[in-house]
Amino acid sequence: MFKPFIAAIAALAFSAPIAAPLVAQAQDVPSYAQPSGSDDAQIRGRVASFDGAYALGVRDDKGYIDNVQLHEGTIINPTGLTLAPGMVVSILGYNQGSYFSANEIDTPYNYDGGVPYYGGHPWDYYGPSIGLSFYFGNSGWWHGGYFHGPYHYYQGARVYNSVTVHNFYQQNVPGGQFHGRAFVAPSAAGGYHMHAAVHASGGHGDHH
Repeated sequence: MFKPFIAAIAALAFSAPIAAPLVAQAQDVPSYAQPSGSDDAQIRGRVASFDGAYALGVRDDKGYIDNVQLHEGTIINPTGLTLAPGMVVSILGYNQGSYFSANEIDTPYNYDGGVPYYGGHPWDYYGPSIGLSFYFGNSGWWHGGYFHGPYHYYQGARVYNSVTVHNFYQQNVPGGQFHGRAFVAPSAAGGYHMHAAVHASGGHGDHH
């Protein structure tokens, strides 16, 4: 399982909001306006939907529904996890206009007999009433202490000074490569590959 020692990082300079609040939005997914240069971003929240392929909806910690897209080689921690609605996630990636492109998805869960567990219980034991701070208070899984400095929120994203993870991925993910801004990790390093996932799940499109 690949667990890079990086912080949740970002710098977003959008010309339009990421999303409308849940109480006001007319759609379930937002527009990400224009790409924001070479900076990386981070979203914290819970999975709202997953199509079993690449499209992921995340309700972030400010109440927005974010349109997130996986790509071939997106890193998922722990390796083998099947994303499901209600799961807590920390997503590193970048603004790609109409969606947020995920280079890495970290979760707080561990496996025990093939079932995701957290704090000695199945992952869904605590339920949606438990706040995100319950999970993000432990920085071990989302690497919150790696970068330091002030930040502010821009809609649902944490905005930091111009910081990217380009060099870190190149140095710490054996066999990984950048295709433009998308980082493609091999399966051995936690990379998600759709065709292998479909085969492993018996053709149902779940990723492993």
